[in-house]
Amino acid sequence: MIIRYWLAGLLIFVIEIVTATTPTIDLVTIQIQDGVELNRLQQFASDVDVNHSNLRQGFVTIYADDAEQVILKTAGFNFQVVIENLSDYYAQRAIKDKQTRQAITNSMGGFRTFAEIEQTLEHLSKNFPHIVAKFSIGKSFEGRDIWAIRISDHPDIYEPSEPTVWFDALHHAREAMSGESLLLFASWLVERYAVDLTVTRLINSRNILLIPCVNPDGYEYNYQQHPNGGGLWRKNRRKHNNNSYGVDLNRNYSWEWRYDSRKLNDEVYQGTAPFSEPETAAIRDLLTQQTPSMSVSVHSYGNEWMFPWGYSALPTPDDDIFRNYATKIVATNGYITDTAWNLYGITRGASDDYHYGMYKSLAFTVEIGDFNDGFWPAPTRIPVLFDTVQPGYSMVAQWAGAWAEVLTPVWSEQQGNGDEWFEAGEIWNLSLHIKNEGVLPLDAEVSVSSHSPDILIEDRSINISLEPHQETLTSPLQFHFADMIDSEIPYILDIALNYEGFISNEPLKILLGPPRVLANNLATVAVLGKVAPGNFVCIFVYGAAQVMAEVFWSLETTTAQYLSNIEGAVYLAGNIQPLVKGITDINGQLGWLLQLPQVTELAGKTIYLQALLDYDGKPSVSRLTMVRF
Repeated sequence: MIIRYWLAGLLIFVIEIVTATTPTIDLVTIQIQDGVELNRLQQFASDVDVNHSNLRQGFVTIYADDAEQVILKTAGFNFQVVIENLSDYYAQRAIKDKQTRQAITNSMGGFRTFAEIEQTLEHLSKNFPHIVAKFSIGKSFEGRDIWAIRISDHPDIYEPSEPTVWFDALHHAREAMSGESLLLFASWLVERYAVDLTVTRLINSRNILLIPCVNPDGYEYNYQQHPNGGGLWRKNRRKHNNNSYGVDLNRNYSWEWRYDSRKLNDEVYQGTAPFSEPETAAIRDLLTQQTPSMSVSVHSYGNEWMFPWGYSALPTPDDDIFRNYATKIVATNGYITDTAWNLYGITRGASDDYHYGMYKSLAFTVEIGDFNDGFWPAPTRIPVLFDTVQPGYSMVAQWAGAWAEVLTPVWSEQQGNGDEWFEAGEIWNLSLHIKNEGVLPLDAEVSVSSHSPDILIEDRSINISLEPHQETLTSPLQFHFADMIDSEIPYILDIALNYEGFISNEPLKILLGPPRVLANNLATVAVLGKVAPGNFVCIFVYGAAQVMAEVFWSLETTTAQYLSNIEGAVYLAGNIQPLVKGITDINGQLGWLLQLPQVTELAGKTIYLQALLDYDGKPSVSRLTMVRF
């Protein structure tokens, strides 16, 4: 026991005398047999990565300088240095990655500096002022602004009537990919506004808050010490009486916070009191004013998607909801999901426990990247890693309010031959199966329309009210199929969903006759939405999977022209203009959101659309679609 306290005291002494310099940190793995040995290790090592997936394999990772390694060896721990001088390793990897793969990098090992983060947010607010506003939520310990942006259709004001979704990053200064992912997500959102229907609904009906750098002092310190990337400073930069520095901001929230004086020099030192740090106090104050229904705090690394509790092994009252959402998210990226307790052990004073415990916000913590990525992934890994979390970020933004999902529709034949297939002259009823995937109640108006005279639909809308996570079947709508109908092409119906002040349109595909293998060149172009000046409509193409598709328009048509190099009949004539272009998805679908002009000079006119699909070098065209203004 005397030796243990002597070693711990020696560690504190060593830390105190090296604070004027930055020691070289190695990545070290230590064999651990059980929790007792882990607790003993944490008395000697200041930076232990307690990842329970590693612990189950009998080891943990720590980040230790030479002095700490001497202490660990004296204490009898069996360890191995995996990477010497980890900061230099990260920096050199970034340089090599840039040279060999021609990666497009930013200043700090492929990542934006704090100054560049501020510049990026300023650029977004100036170039997209109608949907982005930049503001400071407060000052750091050293007086730097903690910048945030709001993405919304009225970004300069907080709209309490709209649900808020919250994203923050860089609580820990060395976790560079966390902040970068939010900057990329912000760009992803604004570039798709008025182009992508889902994104447009989100921005028009949400307060989307992003705080890409909660810890500007620590992040800037890493830049000053390691300008080429690789800095391993984790905490903020508060100076303590023993001449050491830093508080772990993600242990400084008030929910189940507990003081432990022995952790003063640890990487998880929690501070002298809850919200003792100006950075977390600024987050607390913003949460009070703009409380989110769902939130994501981004970290790295571990390929994990966690949720509360972190302070207790007991499940939260909403454990089933957390697990249901997390399971859907990790289905897109293969991450591990569980409570923070089960993945990391006890974590008191963490932000996600505070979000949920204080406000019942469904709060997730994400760990981006795997062991090989580490804290500073290679530059060419940045877009790959962003792609793993972007679907989850989008899902959380969707679920933060009401969110209508149209599930498999239910059809019943009312008049026909009873063979279960849609055929000419028959009458069918359709009930829509709709689920509210969001955390807020859904009050929606639903309607279905046809833009083809071949299919006539009962002209009425249906009102539905659903509590979160509930689903329903709507009352039936009646469909009449014309006596003479083209059975060789798919028909696209228009499901309109009107809620939260926005109308979105989803396609419903119908094929006539029994299931069959359709020709590869079969294509349909449809217009979803109400055609009126200033309205949003969706141009939807259905055809072959993952091919180039382009839609053209004209005010004139002619009789069918059969061209030798194009399969199908070409009808457009006169001044033919390109409208939209892209690649169909794996289901052969592609959609574009377009806002119609406000001018009325098109009133009474008919626009003709036709899609051209290039299937493996063999162009084919869709049938003609008419849009009347």
